[in-house]
Amino acid sequence: MTGRGMAAGVASALAIWLAGASAWGHTFPPLHTVVVQVERCEVALLIGYAAGTGEPTERIIARVASQPKSHAADALRDTLAAYALAPLVVRVDGTPVVPTSVRAKIGLDAGGTRPVVVVLATFALRGAGRLEIASRDPRTTRISWQDRASGRVVDRTAPAQGRWFSGVASFLLPLAAPGGSSCATPASSFSRSARSR
Repeated sequence: MTGRGMAAGVASALAIWLAGASAWGHTFPPLHTVVVQVERCEVALLIGYAAGTGEPTERIIARVASQPKSHAADALRDTLAAYALAPLVVRVDGTPVVPTSVRAKIGLDAGGTRPVVVVLATFALRGAGRLEIASRDPRTTRISWQDRASGRVVDRTAPAQGRWFSGVASFLLPLAAPGGSSCATPASSFSRSARSR
């Protein structure tokens, strides 16, 4: 299915799902699922987001509907990606960091009724310090992490690897220095692309 066909399918399912949820009286909260992958010189956040019922979903539909049909897929992807990233803040030693890249792909949940997006955001990691992933909406966020053979996470003080943590407003990982040759300093400007791959 093409990007435009997928966007139309997601928008249609979203409208049907919204109408059905209202008629049946069922509501679903949004859900953010975050996997933190620590590598030697960067951290990657793989964020899955499923829209909930109510005003945020209505705003998503309105934003996509206001775009020309030729831009519907891009509008849907970018809007869902913005909602996926909105409650999350990444800090190193208390200083917020910006992503070096962002990519997103849209689709439907397993039941084919709920719009979802998967976002891959990467952030540069240079020295030792404390990595924090904070959520402004911990009720809808669950987080897990993996050390991708980087040796950067200080295991004895870190939360259990590969386990889900729900309802946590601030998730902390202590980082060791990368070892060997130091990580290159990223350019002052960063590329931010939310294009489907």
